[in-house]
Amino acid sequence: MEKKTKKEELTFFERVERMHPYKMMLILGLIGSSLIFFFLLFSFFSSLRNEPAQKIEIPAIFALSTVLIVASSLILQPASKYFKEEALPALLTSLRFTFFLGLGFAFCQLLGWSELKASGVLFTEDVSGSFLYVLTGLHGLHFIVAHTYLGFLIFQTQAISRDPVKLLIAETNPFWHMKYELITKAWHFLGILWMIMIVSFWVFL
Repeated sequence: MEKKTKKEELTFFERVERMHPYKMMLILGLIGSSLIFFFLLFSFFSSLRNEPAQKIEIPAIFALSTVLIVASSLILQPASKYFKEEALPALLTSLRFTFFLGLGFAFCQLLGWSELKASGVLFTEDVSGSFLYVLTGLHGLHFIVAHTYLGFLIFQTQAISRDPVKLLIAETNPFWHMKYELITKAWHFLGILWMIMIVSFWVFL
């Protein structure tokens, strides 16, 4: 009978106990954010059954913002692999492109909100319009946090790329590998969440 590996012998709770605190915080944060967003979406769907929704034309610019966040997520995906392979130029290119696509996404959101306001969709006028502002605004707050951290990570990566000693220390430090893993997961989460929200509004409004 073959012996189980050390990893296989660990129970689920033992693996959780050994998980890095930052990774645990991210997982709990994503779970908590998911519950909040899905509760708001459920409340939105419930409100549509209770009263007719205002006819809202979703700004076309939101389609472009969807393309931008999906593209940025795909570009960021290999970041962790680039770091493991010591391909820092490719890593920095990936991070920078993601950052600038993120700026484009944020600009599109601002244009979308401005278009909604110009078309008469106000926060206090209608339940469906209020939910639209609340959900996209809450997503925007999460995006600002992730985008700010991405910018900070770019500066850190640039710093170690210029210093061989710092680079060697970073490459042998599991925490550094985890940084790219965490930002990638958080960014994917934001992209998936945005697509769920925007599709819901396109279908039901």
